[in-house]
Amino acid sequence: MIRFFMKSLVLVSVLLFGILLGMQQVSEQMDKMKGTESNGALEWTIEENGKVEAEVLGQEITSHDIKEKQEKLEDIEAYNVFSDLGAKVSGFISELLTVTLTIITTIINKLFYLMFG
Repeated sequence: MIRFFMKSLVLVSVLLFGILLGMQQVSEQMDKMKGTESNGALEWTIEENGKVEAEVLGQEITSHDIKEKQEKLEDIEAYNVFSDLGAKVSGFISELLTVTLTIITTIINKLFYLMFG
């Protein structure tokens, strides 16, 4: 019994140490992503001609790049099959529920009319 308890205690200690080590690593990585004073996650400069340049996590981004991406997204007219299918299923279910509720309401009204009418 004591051997089992000692093995369990060692196992729990190792797992706890692993969890604490993992939390420390995550904390350091989050600081790198957010950007601390030593390394900025987001840095930008405004030149004299009004051009704005930004650097996000080491990648340089200009306002021209953003405009190109926006135009490219506007040009792409992708047909989303799942969106269309979802809209059709939603319409079918809505219509089915409307018809079902109308039938149930009609039956209840006729029953009340026969009972109390």
